[in-house]
Amino acid sequence: MIDWLIFVVLGVLIIASYLDIKYRAIPSVFLTGALLIVLIVRIENLNFGIIALVFAWFIKDLLSIKQLEFGVADIKIMAMMGLMMPTLNMFLILLGVFALYQFVYTLVWEWKIGHDKERPFVPCLLLIYITMMIIGVLI
Repeated sequence: MIDWLIFVVLGVLIIASYLDIKYRAIPSVFLTGALLIVLIVRIENLNFGIIALVFAWFIKDLLSIKQLEFGVADIKIMAMMGLMMPTLNMFLILLGVFALYQFVYTLVWEWKIGHDKERPFVPCLLLIYITMMIIGVLI
């Protein structure tokens, strides 16, 4: 696979996490450019990227019921992570880790911070990506 791309996406997620924590906003062109690069390099995984995008949009709709914000940046990042998955099994692991981490993140945030409509989700997505790297899914 393409080792450099794994680290480029990691760098993008670190920068996006910082911007999300500090400003609660990420420039759209930054993530769209990164998504386009991953799409061009990993075009063979387009189906996983589309499924991840739909899954993230579904999560956005579910969170909107609780009046929580899961922004477009989070959807783009999830699509990017879907494009990085080489097989269906690894993609399903990504979805499972995503669901678990988001659930725990939301519980801990509400417990420690309180009910805040606008919370930074990108740091959680960064942790999901790092977990996927550690367990060897992105090799």
